[in-house]
Amino acid sequence: MNFLRWPWVRRRPDGPPDATPAHSDWSLRQRLLLAVMGTSVGLWLTSLAIVVGVAWFATSEVFDDALEEGSRLVLQIGLPGEAAGGIQDPRAQRSDTLKLRMYYQLVAPDGRVLLRGEDTPKTAFLPDARRKTMATVRAEGAFWRVHVRPGPGGVTVQVAQPMEERLDLLEELAENLAWPALGLLAMLGLLSWFLIRRLLRPLEDTAMLIDVKSPHDLTPVQTPNPPRELQPILDALNALLARLSTALDSERRFTSDAAHELRTPLAALRMRVQLIERELQLPNAHLRQLRADLDRCTALVESLLALARLEPQAEPLVREDVVLDALLDNLNMEASAPGIRMERALAVPKLHAAPTLLASALRNLIDNAVRYGREGGRVRIESSRLPSGGTRLAVRDDGAGVPPDQRARLGERFFRVLGTEQTGNGLGLSIVARIAALHGATLRFEDGLEGQGLGVVVDFPPD
Repeated sequence: MNFLRWPWVRRRPDGPPDATPAHSDWSLRQRLLLAVMGTSVGLWLTSLAIVVGVAWFATSEVFDDALEEGSRLVLQIGLPGEAAGGIQDPRAQRSDTLKLRMYYQLVAPDGRVLLRGEDTPKTAFLPDARRKTMATVRAEGAFWRVHVRPGPGGVTVQVAQPMEERLDLLEELAENLAWPALGLLAMLGLLSWFLIRRLLRPLEDTAMLIDVKSPHDLTPVQTPNPPRELQPILDALNALLARLSTALDSERRFTSDAAHELRTPLAALRMRVQLIERELQLPNAHLRQLRADLDRCTALVESLLALARLEPQAEPLVREDVVLDALLDNLNMEASAPGIRMERALAVPKLHAAPTLLASALRNLIDNAVRYGREGGRVRIESSRLPSGGTRLAVRDDGAGVPPDQRARLGERFFRVLGTEQTGNGLGLSIVARIAALHGATLRFEDGLEGQGLGVVVDFPPD
């Protein structure tokens, strides 16, 4: 028997990785209830067997005493005046109200039945019996419990009871015991389910407290008066959350410090390149390329710094109603996109969001649309109301666009579509994706204007 397949038996942690319980989806409540009820049923069956066994031995002694007393009474009543072999004695007629009837025989020394009661076998139970005894015999295809008492002249009185009738009485006793016990088992099951559910409530409460944890909240899990068995789990979990919080803080601090420290030398280096260009007083392709590379490095550092600031923070976002027209005016993206026609279709004039983060997202989206759009093309900023009550914000262009099979990777860090011949660092859409996640919004990509270019759509949930 493989006990490891039982749902309540723990597996050793050093077991094979694929060794999982047969009922791995069973809850702890189900396992406890099964264990309690299985043990209760086993003990109930054992106790029933013990009770039936004790009742069997006790009643057998009582019935044997009754047989002995019956044989004594038969001798006291006396033998019939004229005994014809096999004649039934009318005095032996039984009463139908008796649970167990007794059958008696008067047996001659030679084994002949001189007198017998109604329905008593015609042959002697113990033909050769000469002394007082108690025995179980088989007669006429059935087992009988017989008591033999010697009488005068070598005649013996043999009083018997069928073992089948004794077993029937014992079966009736077992049934009478079983039904109340089954009712008690049902009550035990309901009471066990209620108590187990109530006693496991701290686990459910703790699970709810853990479920609401997020990268924004890595504070220790606190439960009032936790059970002693649950406290080590809480201590280990809180220690893990503390280590995770420390690691995230260290990562954010390193990224922010590194990006911040890189800005100054890059700016100084770019200034020196400009001074060299002025001193040479003539255009130099290598210096122009060096300045472009420095601008790209500076943009990359700025993007990394922005991503570091967007990493999960313990403080929630401070949101307010942002007027989209005013926000776009402040961005003034038209000045950096000569030859590109900017359009606005703002059916929803306001959006409830963090102003600084929303401005950063729109700046990146519009910059991408301008950078990868076509010369003399269009970029349109749209806002509309969703059926769910949320707000849709989209930026579309009519440029070359992105193949549908590559759109799923647009939000990945440092991913750039090949063949665009445009500079970039592949972090702009990653910043937009992070801002959308912080607002609980969804980011997706589709076709742009009139089936051309790319459309970036951000669906914000209802306020």
